Amino acid sequence: MEQHPFDETSEGRGRSLSRRELLAATGGVVLAGSLAGNTASALAASAAAKPKRGGTFRLGVTGGGAKDFIDGQSITTKPDQARLTSGWETLLTYDRNYKLGTDGLAAEATQDNARQWTIRLKDGIEFNNGKTLSADDVIYSLRRIANPKNKLFGSAGLANVDLAGLKKMDKLTVRMKLKTADSTIGEQLGQYYNGIVPVGYSRTNKLKWVGTGPFITQSFSPGRQSVHKRNPNYWRTGQPYFDSVQVIDFAAPTAQVNALFSGSIDAMTDIPFAQLETAKSHTNIKILESPGGGWLPLCMAVDMPPFDNVNVRKAMRLLVDRPAMLAQVLSGHGHVANDLYAPFDADYDKALPQRHQDIDQAKALLKAAGMDNLTVDLHTTDGAAGMVDSANVFASQAKAAGVTINVKNDPNYYGDQYLKLPFSVDFWGTRSYLPQAALGSIQGAAYNECHWGLTGTPYLSLYKQAVAAPNLTKRHELVIEMQKLEYNQGGYIIPFFNNLIDAYSSKVVGFVPSKGTLNLDAFGHGYRTIWFA
Repeated sequence: MEQHPFDETSEGRGRSLSRRELLAATGGVVLAGSLAGNTASALAASAAAKPKRGGTFRLGVTGGGAKDFIDGQSITTKPDQARLTSGWETLLTYDRNYKLGTDGLAAEATQDNARQWTIRLKDGIEFNNGKTLSADDVIYSLRRIANPKNKLFGSAGLANVDLAGLKKMDKLTVRMKLKTADSTIGEQLGQYYNGIVPVGYSRTNKLKWVGTGPFITQSFSPGRQSVHKRNPNYWRTGQPYFDSVQVIDFAAPTAQVNALFSGSIDAMTDIPFAQLETAKSHTNIKILESPGGGWLPLCMAVDMPPFDNVNVRKAMRLLVDRPAMLAQVLSGHGHVANDLYAPFDADYDKALPQRHQDIDQAKALLKAAGMDNLTVDLHTTDGAAGMVDSANVFASQAKAAGVTINVKNDPNYYGDQYLKLPFSVDFWGTRSYLPQAALGSIQGAAYNECHWGLTGTPYLSLYKQAVAAPNLTKRHELVIEMQKLEYNQGGYIIPFFNNLIDAYSSKVVGFVPSKGTLNLDAFGHGYRTIWFA
């Protein structure tokens, strides 16, 4: 196992995290075989082509609606993601191998000791309104994210930051003290939703579209479209290349595909697997397939009937024929999972027994719970490729045990009922275990869709111990215990890890397969690394 730069047993305290050290920090696996080759080939092809300026890039997305929003520090749906990345950037960044690095706004991030970090900004970066980025903006941004009252996506992950103790050392330097040791802070600073905003920023005030990103939002109609123009103050020389970007909402994937085939849009997220062969037959369409760390969980709320009974949760997990679901939902574009997330994490527990479909055992567990012939609603939507198909295939498989699943495909799924449903389907991208737990599994997590960790288990205590662990060995032991709890008692059914498969016009240059969280190579790194041939 590699030396971890946050290892408190080392003698190297008080040093800055170099790019090489940061790349080692996440514990991710190295790109293997064909994927590494595909990425290298794509990078070489992009480098060989000289970028051209001009044009309007049109992106088609599904899963949005009237509740869509633009916020530099929060998202719910893929349309929200697509818009956030156009205008805001983070202190640290993840590369295409999902390794952490210093290609963001910070020139340096130093762990001074177990409970203190120093962050130094790159000099001369401007927001899109001409204001120079400073330490004050970093302090404001971190306080806005971490304040639980704001209910932002990254609040739980930065909960250990001592907000009152944030100190401006000079115009480019921030001293960050922690309430307790936390080995995930570097990873949190690189999460795409923890963008840096100017002092005074709010989703509703005059600064609502001000960020350091490559584009500036010009107009926004929730559930319909947004328009973004090139940022003339952008700090990366020569980028972006497009004059403008349009992010267009589609109600269903069929309309999205038709728009791509007809040339009405230039790219789309999540092409349906059933449409892949048709897309490949079009000489003007290209497919971008990125490796599978994403997952489409079936979420059982552990505090709501019938899933407040652990035997029901165990039974539901045994209803799944995982290889069949992988084949039917993803056409094989992924790999079988075992009800746990974060497969690229070095701490992922591969020793737990792989679950297989066991109808007899599932029926016995349901009988023990007094739930023979169970009927339950399963809510889903076209938020990501496979969400609706996962629900339908699971409903079909459950019939073998006498369980009736009523699939509810709701276009307003991400509205007021989201996170309040007993049984639902969702989507997540690549992330390491502890940062993902902070988002969706611990008490206080912004997106705790299973209501897990609220029922008296030691999970939250283990999480706190794990992020504060003095070395990798201890952290590994604690993460393994957390995973065992979720495996045995949790509310997630995770049948597979899905590849991200997107499609785009052949006139677009610069997309490269990425092991990261977001579609389309992190939306072309905020639409700045792609251009029209």
